[in-house]
Order: sequence, then C-alpha cells, then structure tokens
Amino acid sequence: MSFSHPASSPNVTMADVARIAGVSTITVSRALRAPQTVAPATRERIEQAIQQTGYVFDSVAGSLKSRRTNLVLVLIPSIMHSYLAHMIQGISDVISPRGLHLVLGTTEETPEGEERTIRAFLPLRPCAILMHNTVHTARTREELLRYGVPLIETGDLIAEPLGHVVSYSNHEAARAMTAHLAATGRKRIAFIYRGPGNERTWIRRSGYRQALADAGLTFAPELEVAAEPGFAGAATALRYLMGLAQPADAGFFVGDDLAAGAMIECQRQGWSVPGRIAVAAYDDSELAAHVDPGITSLRIPRYELGRQAGELLLESLESGAPLSDSRSIDLGFTLNVRQST
Repeated sequence: MSFSHPASSPNVTMADVARIAGVSTITVSRALRAPQTVAPATRERIEQAIQQTGYVFDSVAGSLKSRRTNLVLVLIPSIMHSYLAHMIQGISDVISPRGLHLVLGTTEETPEGEERTIRAFLPLRPCAILMHNTVHTARTREELLRYGVPLIETGDLIAEPLGHVVSYSNHEAARAMTAHLAATGRKRIAFIYRGPGNERTWIRRSGYRQALADAGLTFAPELEVAAEPGFAGAATALRYLMGLAQPADAGFFVGDDLAAGAMIECQRQGWSVPGRIAVAAYDDSELAAHVDPGITSLRIPRYELGRQAGELLLESLESGAPLSDSRSIDLGFTLNVRQST
C-alpha cells in the first residue's frame, strides 16, 4: 500500500483514518490516547493513515465523555531556571512512551501567578498536574482537590501535600552547606540568593540561619543579599560583601551561575579562593566541576526527581487511588566538596 501526504483537511474524521488503516474507529482512538495498548504493527498502519489524510486529533473534544486528555500539566516558577530542565526531561522520558505529553506553564514565582496559570490550563482537561511550588492559594487548593486528578509537588518535602510529593529538604541542604563552611573556620558566611526570592529561598535561608546558630556564629543581616540573576548580579553582590567594614569570608551562592559569577569577580579583583573568601554553590551543574578551582556545591538529583515523579504519576493514573492516599519520596542531596572551600 502506498501513501501520499496531502495537506490537512478539517473534514477528515477518525473514521476515515480507521477505514484506510483497516481497523475500527475504537482502535484508532486507543492508538492516539494510549498507544501502548495497541500492537506496534497496527500503530504503524494508523500512523501512516494519519499522514496520508492529514488528520489532526482533537484531544480536548475527544475527552468530553472521559473529561480527561493525555496531557500532563507541569508548572514551574520560570523558564529562566535552567536547572529545572533536567527534572522536566526526567518526567518526559517516563511518560512520553506511555502516550502522555507535557504541557508547560509558568507561575511567575508567586501563588497568585500559579492560580492564574492553573485556571487558564484546566479547560484543556489535563489528566495529571505536577507543581514545583508547594505554597498555594486557598482557591487553588479547592479547585485542584475538586478537579480530582493525580497531583505531585516537587519543590520541597512538605508535611501536608495536596497529593504526592517527590523532593528533598531545602532546609537540610542549606543547613549542611552552611555547616560545612563553618567547619572550615569561616566566621562571616554570606547567603546570596536570586532576588526577589520565593518560598524555597526562605526555606533555604532558615537552614542557613539554623546552621549559624548551631555553630555559635552571630547572625548578621547584612550578609543576606538578594542578587540579580547571572554573573553580573553575583559580581555586584560580592563587591558589596567584600566592601563591608567586616567583609564576608565565605559566600553561599544559591545557584551555580551566581557562584561562577563570584569566581570570575574574584579573579578580576585578585581575591584568592578559598584564601580570601570561600565560595559555595547550589545544584552542582557541570559548570561547578569544571571551573578552576572547582566549586563546592550541593548536588540535587533533578533528573531522578523528575523520573520518579513520572513513575508515581503513571502509577496513580493506573491505580485510580484517591488523592488522600498521598506518598512522600525523599531523594536527598549530596554535598560535593571541591577546592573553592
């Protein structure tokens, strides 16, 4: 059988695809919604028929009876946070072979922004929702619980998740890094974060402050600095910290890009690392390991986090378990100590 590839026509129906592929309309529907349930040879004939006819499947219209599509809504604070790409890829690698597709939305770093985004996307009838935020408005909580699909939160280990949570403790991660810096004899440890900050920023700050107290170090408000994202923002923050009457002797930069920007500024100013100032980071990207000196950083298993969230999402969809049967998966973190501290 030979196939041509005409332009898409709005008059083509699923029945036309079924006729050309030599299968039932129900089989075509199953192949589009849950391809893993259809034999590979049959799927191939259906795909060829779709190419021939230019048929476009309307997943929203097709979901009017089931009230669900094969779309998974993933909400992240901002697409500028490149470290989340590994998590998103981990989710996609698990759910895409099962016929599910990601829809990405941003929350503008606020619970109110999350609420607006969710309200915009719910008409698409996603079959599951994954949220990086863990603080939600009352309206968001009410709407999601009423909507009734699997919910997974990934931003932090929380005591009372809306559904499931797959994450690590931001508090304990920041506490561990600050404790490491204190153990090396540092007394003026700065905490530099991307401004204006979000819920995870304040959780990490609480871990930083607790580690200072544990080490018997005096809390100094001037050592907590909101930096503009990127190298230039980090350089500005570092110059401020080094210009204080009592300069910082260590900087915990919550982001590898900030730490790298600080390292560049140290080279420009002739400040030795770790002699004059120790530099530590968050997320342990490839950048942290390959600059000279290597940057001590917290490794967060972002890809594995996404992969396990995807597995839990599939399990929840297949089991149909109620949202009240929540699970909490702690993937932990690793403190990779290098020459910068």
